[in-house]
Amino acid sequence: MAFLSWSYGESPGSGAYGFPTSNHNFCEEDFIISQYVGEFINTLTNLTYIIYGIHGLRRVQPREDGGLFSTLAFPYWGLIGVGVLSGWFHATLKYHSQMGDDLSMLLAVGSLLHQVLTFSRPRGERIRITLLILGSNIAVAVYHCWADEIIMHEIAFAMMVFISGRKVRQLIRERVKGQEAKKRLGKLASLGTYSGLFGYFLWSIDFHLCHWVTPVKRWMGLPWGFLLELHGWWHIFTAIGSYVGMALSEYLVTIEEGKTDKIEEGFVWPVRSVLRDLEGTEEGKKES
Repeated sequence: MAFLSWSYGESPGSGAYGFPTSNHNFCEEDFIISQYVGEFINTLTNLTYIIYGIHGLRRVQPREDGGLFSTLAFPYWGLIGVGVLSGWFHATLKYHSQMGDDLSMLLAVGSLLHQVLTFSRPRGERIRITLLILGSNIAVAVYHCWADEIIMHEIAFAMMVFISGRKVRQLIRERVKGQEAKKRLGKLASLGTYSGLFGYFLWSIDFHLCHWVTPVKRWMGLPWGFLLELHGWWHIFTAIGSYVGMALSEYLVTIEEGKTDKIEEGFVWPVRSVLRDLEGTEEGKKES
C-alpha cells in the first residue's frame, strides 16, 4: 500500500524461547521481527515507563528528604519495574513473565498509594497503612498466581488507582493555596486520568477487535503497520498517565511554603510546563 513499505512476513509461531505459554497474547503477530522478541513494538514501547521512572529518580535522588530508596523514589522504581517486567513478558510470551508483568502493576500503584496516604501521618498510622497495603497486595498476588485468574487482580489494581486519584485531588484542595494553581493542577490530574483511560480504550480495541486490525496492518505494510500496534500505544499513554500521577503526588507531598521559583526543575513533560511559575502567579502572591 504505502510508499517505502515492505510486506509482513508470516509468523513462525514460536521463537528462541519456544511456543508462547502466556494466557494473554495480544494482536501484534509473534516473532515476525526477531526470534528473540515475541512482540517487537509491545516490547519496545515499555521503554516509556523506564525513561519516565529514571527521570523521577534523578529528581528525588539529591533531595534531603529523598534518595534512591526513599518513599519519594518507590513509585518511580515501581514504574521502572513495570517497564522491565512488561518488556520481559512481551519479548518472551511466557506464563511466568506474564505473572511478573501483572504483579509489577500492583507494586507501582501500591507504592503511589502508600506515598499519598502516609506522608503526613504519625509513625504508628504509617506502619498500619503500610502493612495493610503490603498485606493486601501479597494476598492478591498469591491468589492471582495460584488460581490463574485475572479478575481479582484487575479489581485490586483499579481500586488502588481510584483511591490514589481521589487522594491526589484532595491534596490539591488542601495543600495548594491559589485558585489558579488549584485549577492548573486539577487539569494536570485530569490529563493523567484521560491519558490512562484513552490507553485502555486502545488496549480494548487491540484485544477485542484484532481480527479487524490485523488485515489493515498487513495492507499498510511495514513500518507503517507499527502505528496500529495499539497495545504499544497503551504502554505509551499509561506511562504518561502514571508519570503525571507520580510527579503530581511528589509535588503535593513536598510543597515548600513560600517557594516561588524553579519548582518545576527536574520534572519532565507534561508536568514541567504546568508547574513552571505555578507559585508565582499573581493570585498566589496575594494569598501568600
